[in-house]
Order: sequence, then C-alpha cells, then structure tokens
Amino acid sequence: MINAAHGGNDLGLDIRLDLSANLNPMGMPESVRAAVVASADCWERYPDPMCRELREKLAEKLGEDMEKIVCGNGADDLIYRIASALKPRRALICAPTFAEYGKALRENGCELREHILRENENFCLTERILGELSRVDMAVICTPNNPTGITVPRELMERIAAECEKNGTYLLADESFIGFTGRKRELTALNLPGSHVIVLRSFTKLYAMAGLRLGYAVCGSTDTAEKIAAAGQYWSVSAPAQAAGIAALDEADYVRRTVSLIAEERKYLSSELSALGCRVYPSEADYILFRSIPELGEKLLCDGILVRSCKDYSGLDGSFFRTAVGLHDDNEALVCAVRRCLDG
Repeated sequence: MINAAHGGNDLGLDIRLDLSANLNPMGMPESVRAAVVASADCWERYPDPMCRELREKLAEKLGEDMEKIVCGNGADDLIYRIASALKPRRALICAPTFAEYGKALRENGCELREHILRENENFCLTERILGELSRVDMAVICTPNNPTGITVPRELMERIAAECEKNGTYLLADESFIGFTGRKRELTALNLPGSHVIVLRSFTKLYAMAGLRLGYAVCGSTDTAEKIAAAGQYWSVSAPAQAAGIAALDEADYVRRTVSLIAEERKYLSSELSALGCRVYPSEADYILFRSIPELGEKLLCDGILVRSCKDYSGLDGSFFRTAVGLHDDNEALVCAVRRCLDG
C-alpha cells in the first residue's frame, strides 16, 4: 500500500529510496545543525513565543516590517492558524494543489470552490482565475504549485492581488518551494500593494528541516498578523527550530548551490522520464509531476523506491505521480527502476 496522504515514508515501508517527500537532497546545512546543538542549553526553558530574534532577522533579510511577520511550526501550522484566525466564509483553491488548504478551511466552516487547472495548459494558472475572485473571501495560490511545480508570473500575481484588494478578499500565496527556483524576486508576492496579501514560506523544504518544523507568514497588515499570531498554540516554534532558522538565513551560498543542483538534475530527470514514454510536466521546483501506467507506483515500491501517488489530488487520477529531484545517483536509480517497471 502506498501512502497517499502526504509525501514521506509515514507508514514505515521497507524502502531503499524515498523520493516522495520534496526536501533539499543536499541535506541540512552544517551551520544549521551546529546552531541546533548549540541551543541545547536553553531547552529547559520555554522558547520565545514571539520568535523575536528570528522575526527581526527575517525582517532585515526581506526588507519587511517585523510586526507583519508571524512564525509557526512549519507552513502547515500557519495554514491552519490562518484559516482559524480569518475564518473566510467562501474560499477559492486551485485543483490540483496541496490538500491541507481545503482541509484547514473546511474544518473552520468554509465553503470551498475549485479553480480547475487544465492539463492541456500544463496545469498553469491563467487569467481565467480573475473572474472568480469577487465571489470569495479568500483565494489560495501555491507558487510553485504542489504537485505541479508550476510558478505564477509576477504580472499575473499583481493582477490577482489588485482584484483581491478591490473586493476585500484575502490572497494567501504559498511560496514554500520558491527558494528552489532561483527567481524569488521575479515571482514573489512580497511587496504587492494592499493589506490583504499573506505570503507563506517554509524553512522545512529548502533547508531540509522537516523534523524541526519552521515556517513564516508575511502579512499585508499588522492587524492580519496579530490575528494569525493569536490563533493556535502559544509556543508554536521550539527553541531549536528558532535557532535553526536564524542560522539558515545566512546560508546564501548553500541556496545558490541548491538552485544549481536542482536545475541540472530536474532537467536530467525530466529528459530521461520523457524518453521512457512518461508524460512529464514542466516544473521550476524540486519535484516533477509525471504521468505513466497506474501500476507504476506499486511496481517501484516492490523495487524499494517510493514516489508520491497523486490519485488523492483533486483532478488527478492514479496515473499521475510526483517525484522529488534528488542527487544524481538517486535520480539515476529511479530512471533505471522505471525502465525495469515499464519493460516488465
């Protein structure tokens, strides 16, 4: 049985290669690991519930007001806190996209509407969404989208933000994977005019900190930030996670090397999977969406390799799979395994 809830080997399957979770294949930076260990002396005390030092450094790096930044126990935690704090009556999400948006919103009594991304457009978000924004209180856009890896051009995001501001609609732009693109300035929703924009980012993916859990939201107004900060648990970010985040923000060279590695290996993996007859969709993230025979996931699992089945994503069926972009040896191992599965 393949875990279809999320990526990662949550079921304790006997595998040799896990490509179902989209974490930086370079692993956690040594400076981050050292900062976590060095923080041990303060583990007996409660962590700073306001994450002051981390937020100050984020504000400096991003050129944002510290009072508009909220930190959380991963981006997932912030998704639920945003839904709980703002309680939109109707929300628009894309399909396919990350399932936790819908789950968090439904749990807070929100009516969901789906904007369908079309396969014949490579699942790209287009201006068609503009006509749907006036009928909702919140629009959630993931860029790069999960599981497609498709980014939203800045020009379109500006038009979406302007429409949302005009209608008093919150725009939640989830940029958890934007660090892998190398094009943050051209793509980000940060600094868009208006008070209703919320930009969500994660340390978890880019810095391989899945076990520590750390994310942050940059809000268009201090009022929105205060509402989100007041929702959820008080001590949401542990002391080790805060120390890790502070150290990670200085890892500019690590990020540059990551972007270069991912770009090269994503190109290799896309080319090889296409050559094997898989339908590969364009991506700018550290993962690739592709289409093959529905049995491929189970066959790969028998070979000790776990990829993400996308059959639980709205709009996709059992023939869609998402694989992380790993180190070259891992990508090569996946290609060889897919070849064996399709030849057999």
